[in-house]
Amino acid sequence: MAQVQEIWAKFNPRERLTAIGAAVVILAWLVGIVARGFGVGSIGLIGALAVLVVLYLKYAPNMNITWPIPVPLITLGISALVALFALLTLIDYLGYLEFLGATGILSFVLYVAGAAIMLWGSWQEYQVEKPAMPNFSSGSTSAPPAAPPPAAAPPPPAAAPPASTAWNPPAAEPTEPDDRPPA
Repeated sequence: MAQVQEIWAKFNPRERLTAIGAAVVILAWLVGIVARGFGVGSIGLIGALAVLVVLYLKYAPNMNITWPIPVPLITLGISALVALFALLTLIDYLGYLEFLGATGILSFVLYVAGAAIMLWGSWQEYQVEKPAMPNFSSGSTSAPPAAPPPAAAPPPPAAAPPASTAWNPPAAEPTEPDDRPPA
């Protein structure tokens, strides 16, 4: 228990908010088990546990993990999925709220609220960290290509060609009698 408290002390306020949201989602699942015999949002439970594990591994002593993408992006992705499934579950069960009873409604409210808190904390952490988005299009994580070199200056304008002494044909005489100038 002391190790968990040490890790909790290392969390910043946004990570604490994310962890609190995950704990509320887990609590909603437990209340759902008591209320109806099955938990609300088992996918939400798995996502909340995954977020807690990622945050734990980020600060755990003697852990040197090379994450494939930045941790705020991982927690934001998991939190967004949990929030999406919480919303879909709530929409799915809106017609059955009268049959659930007070405890069932409480589990849904806790589930949606916990998912929203978890998503909000993850979003805030992502906004503060602003990690570079991973480049999945290429096999390597090299630096972006350098900017192209500046364009060369255009050549100076050529001098005007000398006056030509070539023969220029005279203008054509009009062929219609009405087009001729008066004499």
